[in-house]
Amino acid sequence: MASDGAIEGVVFDLDGTLYDKRPVERWVLTRMLPALPRLWRYTKVRTGLAGVDFDDAGALARETLQRLASDDRGQDAWRRWIADSYEPQVLRAVERAGRAYPGVAEVLLRLRAGGLRLGLVSDYRGAHDRLRALGIDPALFHFSLVTEEHGAMKPAARMAARTLAGMGLPGERMVMVGDRAFADQRFAETCGMRFFGVLAGGDPPDPAWTPWPGVRARLSALLR
Repeated sequence: MASDGAIEGVVFDLDGTLYDKRPVERWVLTRMLPALPRLWRYTKVRTGLAGVDFDDAGALARETLQRLASDDRGQDAWRRWIADSYEPQVLRAVERAGRAYPGVAEVLLRLRAGGLRLGLVSDYRGAHDRLRALGIDPALFHFSLVTEEHGAMKPAARMAARTLAGMGLPGERMVMVGDRAFADQRFAETCGMRFFGVLAGGDPPDPAWTPWPGVRARLSALLR
């Protein structure tokens, strides 16, 4: 348990948080260049669904497809592209170009050995496959949640409630680690958690954000 008695759990995002996703994105772009307009549109639609609760995975999937195309034929083409091209390409990119940030596995093991509960909350299917591709054992996490499988994405209040229940801790006893202000930082606020932001570049928007070495130091300090 944390030496100050305050923090008893840490919840992590995955993509961009436990690894630098920029090389992965470049790998995908170079191999899907003809599909660049599709990639851009899909990313825009997904971002626009952040925090919206559709109650179940099927409703979220239908809304996503409806925003991508107005007719059944177009939606079916998008469905096949996502399942058969985009998602496999992302996993392949993580396998080929993805590298966990330095010391990630060590920090996870130290936090767990120190008595802290670990959680993983990702918006995207295949989170455990991407963890394995990075050399991270999914079993290190006491609780894991893929939000789109439940019909909503961060920072939806229902996903926050599910996370608090799954972690078995009040928000004020936990830290959220993420890389997106509109999703992860707001999710931390919804849960009542502290937030450590992984800054991939540029100036930090507020003191909660720092490059990964700073985040790793903050996490290590929870055990002192």
